[in-house]
Amino acid sequence: MHRRLLSSIPFILFFIFGINSIGNAQETDKSLAFKKNRPQKKYTIFYQPDLSYQIQKQFYLIRDANSGNALAQHELGLRYLLGEDGMTADTIKGAYWVGKAAEQNLTAACFNYGILLINGWGVEWNPFKAYDYFLKAASDGMPQAQHLIGILYTDNLIVKKDNIEAYEWIKKASEQDYMPAIETKNDLEKYLPPNIFSANQDSSYNIVTGKSRNADTSLSSQLGLVFIDFETIYDTIMEVTEKQLIEDLFHESNKMLADTLGLLPADSLLTNIHTDRISVLQEYAETGNSEALTILGRFYEKGIYFENNLIKASMNYILASQLNYPRAKVLLLKILSSNFISDLISEVKTKKNPDAMFTLYGLSTLELYNQITKKEADEFLIEAAKQNHLPSIIELANNYYAGKSKDGNVSSGLELWKQAAQNGSFQAKIRLSAANVFDAISIESLAKSIQTLKEASKLGSVLAQISLAYSYENGIGIVKNKSEAVKYYRLTAQRGNQFGYEELKRIYNEIRPNEKRFIIN
Repeated sequence: MHRRLLSSIPFILFFIFGINSIGNAQETDKSLAFKKNRPQKKYTIFYQPDLSYQIQKQFYLIRDANSGNALAQHELGLRYLLGEDGMTADTIKGAYWVGKAAEQNLTAACFNYGILLINGWGVEWNPFKAYDYFLKAASDGMPQAQHLIGILYTDNLIVKKDNIEAYEWIKKASEQDYMPAIETKNDLEKYLPPNIFSANQDSSYNIVTGKSRNADTSLSSQLGLVFIDFETIYDTIMEVTEKQLIEDLFHESNKMLADTLGLLPADSLLTNIHTDRISVLQEYAETGNSEALTILGRFYEKGIYFENNLIKASMNYILASQLNYPRAKVLLLKILSSNFISDLISEVKTKKNPDAMFTLYGLSTLELYNQITKKEADEFLIEAAKQNHLPSIIELANNYYAGKSKDGNVSSGLELWKQAAQNGSFQAKIRLSAANVFDAISIESLAKSIQTLKEASKLGSVLAQISLAYSYENGIGIVKNKSEAVKYYRLTAQRGNQFGYEELKRIYNEIRPNEKRFIIN
């Protein structure tokens, strides 16, 4: 069963807003939310009001907290979370005291306790309770909470997706000059249908209430904060820009790559990547990083840093599309002219070009080219693998392992991966480690597999992130931790991976309250 998890997944786009995870929910005397040795005045996602309690002695603060003073309870909780003012950092104690203050409806405490609940820091992970606390803070007029409630209405996980409701909350926060909300509002307006708005005299927008309020809210968006069905907007996409490809590198999974490449969020040209850093991009791509693969494909398509080569471009787009990265498939389809197909077939038949054979195989499996049978496609893949074509070897092994080919089995698939790994393929090592996690193939210790997967995850490997999520969820080779599982599934869903999103929904559904407001269709 699990072998199928290592194979490619149908193409669909989802994005999600993720709160960066900075700790685990374990009982410890050291705060897992913030390291003790952090620099002074480090930015924190927790909201800290300007309270007189911040200068009180510990004794008086603890005394007042124990006596039921909500401000003192909240301040004491923050000091434990942050390890400040003589307090030993302790996530459990911090969450306890912030929760006590939240029970008394202190607005800032409600927001902060929601942060703890949705991440599982010091408390059991529960996004539904988190939503209620966020909603209380948002209803009190807190812009940070209003913005977050708006975001939660876009992902179809806690509450039913409703982009109109989302916009209304985000607009409220923006009206208080909360900059993140202003930026989100401006971006969201670009993708909402024009009939949702009515322009007033000062050219600002107002939501049109009435029938549109209950209309279908499965709207298109290219924001990195919502889940959308890419297929519903597919025909409306005219192009994928280099700026969009760069922006996608600033999701949590790829920030390290963006920094290494010397890119900034405002950059709009891939030529801003320094030539001496192309090898780093290739290293990330080799792990199965969908965004890196797509940028390499773009380089080959446009002749940037490499000689123009549409076959190599298509091959990289195919590899990224197998990981459900939506922009890759759009770019791939734009290449598929009749002339390209003719040239591709010529390269296969006359030159036995392994890149071309893999590309023809890939187009067939993605159901973008139906002029060859599955058997013929498999034969092209086998022939390319015989020429030591690494992507073909990895794919052929995957087919054998997942039972997709009559020409091989689990053992022959593992053997191909082992050979590729011995020849230096990091992708093959990732596949072996993932197989060990999902199917206990025992080719190496679980500890070693987890280490490999964590290294690959840092490089943006989608498969590594899915495997780590599964490991954390089931306690395989690592301490069981549902909030960490959620984090890794969320990372893959942010990047368009359907399997990651479906697993995320499953985990949410396992604890979903039987209440109308939390019903997701």
